[in-house]
Amino acid sequence: MTRKFGSLQDAGGVEHRYGNLFRREVHPKWSRVTIAPNSQQIPLMLEIAKKWTGPYGILYVLSTSRLGRKSARYQSPEPCTFDDLELFAYTFQEYFEGDGRHHLWFIDVPSGSQLIYDNHNLIYSYGNDDEVIALLKSKDFTDGDPQIPCPHEHCFNPEFDRSEDEIMEYLKWIEFPLNEEHDD
Repeated sequence: MTRKFGSLQDAGGVEHRYGNLFRREVHPKWSRVTIAPNSQQIPLMLEIAKKWTGPYGILYVLSTSRLGRKSARYQSPEPCTFDDLELFAYTFQEYFEGDGRHHLWFIDVPSGSQLIYDNHNLIYSYGNDDEVIALLKSKDFTDGDPQIPCPHEHCFNPEFDRSEDEIMEYLKWIEFPLNEEHDD
């Protein structure tokens, strides 16, 4: 069985699960909800994004390539409909949830709301905090403090190499350099 992210504590490399937790963080200029689902991250992101008005932007951040591809931010060339976002996300769901070489962002263009699914299997939701928390509670998530284990591993699985190629061909991505503050 492949995994995206694992803990190196105890018995060695084992899949890390956070326990379906969420945590709201409020700062002077922004707030967010950190979401730590055990599984099914893509369907959860789509359920949150479906409540947005759209159109949607997609940012695919390739931090490590097994194929020699440049590590970079790849932005969708134009905003898309929810149906297009959903098709993209489900087409690559196994890759997003099963491999640690990337991050994935969904953006609501009109409001600026964002969902960021990182390579630690955490989702960061910016915008509509109360609505997101209500949805999470309805799914039996509990308020907690998800902690990234230390030490940990990011798994780059060879069975997803084809998916890396396919995602790069899926859209005519606009390439930008990595942002060290956000893409580590």
